[in-house]
Amino acid sequence: MAGNLKELREVVDPSRVNPRSLPALLLALGLGAGALAAAGPARAEPVSAAQARVEAAAAERAVDVATARVAAAREAHAAQQREVASAVSASVGTQVEAERAQGAARSVRAAAAQRVRSMYMGGASTEAGRGLALLSSLTRGGDPTVALAGMAAARRADVAAQGAAQARAATAADAARAAGGGAVAAVAGLGEVAAQVGAMSEALAAAQRQVAALTAEASRLQAAEDAAAALAAAQAQAAAVQAQAQAAAAVVPAREVATDYSDLYVRAAATCAGMRPALLAAVGQVESGHGRTTGPSSAGALGPMQFMPATFAAYGVDGGGDGVRDVQDPADAVFSAANYLCANGGGKGRDGESGALFRYNHADWYVTMVQRIADELQAGGFGA
Repeated sequence: MAGNLKELREVVDPSRVNPRSLPALLLALGLGAGALAAAGPARAEPVSAAQARVEAAAAERAVDVATARVAAAREAHAAQQREVASAVSASVGTQVEAERAQGAARSVRAAAAQRVRSMYMGGASTEAGRGLALLSSLTRGGDPTVALAGMAAARRADVAAQGAAQARAATAADAARAAGGGAVAAVAGLGEVAAQVGAMSEALAAAQRQVAALTAEASRLQAAEDAAAALAAAQAQAAAVQAQAQAAAAVVPAREVATDYSDLYVRAAATCAGMRPALLAAVGQVESGHGRTTGPSSAGALGPMQFMPATFAAYGVDGGGDGVRDVQDPADAVFSAANYLCANGGGKGRDGESGALFRYNHADWYVTMVQRIADELQAGGFGA
């Protein structure tokens, strides 16, 4: 294992590491997709046995923290998958029921119309038609009062049946809309997963720096050997989390933008030259489902655009014009997101967007997902 530690130090030159060039770096190290850059070469000066033990113990603690972060990210992703599966299943079921109820309502209306045509012989809805119906009843020896009462009763029954069917259809449509909103909110949990993955990557980077910086004396201790082995295991698990999150993000579709947020996205984007309204809308969908889930997240993010308090303190603006900056206020949150993204290049083309989104949430798959959703929204005419 000490040989592996030496190899890590030789392979990684921290002065050349781009923190976003994750795949290439990990391939170079032969490790999983969760690790980031390691720090520089081992110290050449001799250290005491006690100091070596301190170094090894520190590395072991850093790896323990990273392992816990990986476990948290795995659980966040698993929980999000369960929530999305349940919400999407409910959405599909209620949509099918809504379509069935609408079809039943159409059938009731069609049957009622047919009965009216048959009863009135194509014209009895007029005075002349009713006269013909009465004349027909009299020539057959029937009671005209009974004939009229029968027609009126049938008409009332048809009206009642149509009203009941339409009410059932409306109820089913409301349920479908609510379930669809739940599915959007569940998908917004990917923002939480991205935050967990970001914390995981940072912890892995810190642990790898600790391990790679061990002196030769410290690296030969059992604690250091254990730390290096645990780090490799954590990196492998992190790679699986990254791959699963990437796969989940690849199938998230753009959703219809909530009416009350649509105007906010357009007006807020206009405050930043070159920013696409669809970009803000995509962030809003992923972070909170356009205000359906407003936190706090496990990391403490708040509001429709999921700001950390310190970030909102630095970039928050009064989008609503009421003299108060409120992270939970939709206008303030959306305009603040535009301000933050703009400050980090969100209006400077595709690459600028990528950099700004990565600052928003430190996961490459998050960047890819948000830009793809923005592209779909824009192709559908949003913000045009």
